Amino acid sequence: MQESDQDMEQMDIMLVDDSPEVAELTRIALDSKKLADKMTWFADAEEAADYMFSDNGFVARKDLHPRLILLDLHLPLMSGHDFLKIIKSNAATAHIPVVMFSSSDDQRDINQSYELGANGYVVKSTDPKEFMGTVVDTGIYWRNRNRPARNEEGAGR
Repeated sequence: MQESDQDMEQMDIMLVDDSPEVAELTRIALDSKKLADKMTWFADAEEAADYMFSDNGFVARKDLHPRLILLDLHLPLMSGHDFLKIIKSNAATAHIPVVMFSSSDDQRDINQSYELGANGYVVKSTDPKEFMGTVVDTGIYWRNRNRPARNEEGAGR
């Protein structure tokens, strides 16, 4: 059986969450199943936005081309919804799947996330084992099942 282009692509995940514990559990869960070649963590959305959209940001960078962004809703400085608006309104990043990764199960938060262009909404468990299982399930779907958008040259992620 031949490896498909999908299997050979690097799978980078960006996590935007203000909790170091969430970041560490996410990293452990992804590593346990080898679901990400690289996970980059940002503790706030402003830092993530600066990284992606500064003069030498996302388009020019070779070290981070996320195929998935896991985005917390309630963040300091800039909300997850505000960062989602920025991601989805920029032609260079609009194609990147963004999964809201929140402790909120409020239907208004869920609805607003989808209205703003979220590709998914996952509620984080407070139980570490269940949380890690949710991360693994999410990673498996986005790595193995989902097919990413491609730019005209076929080099998109």
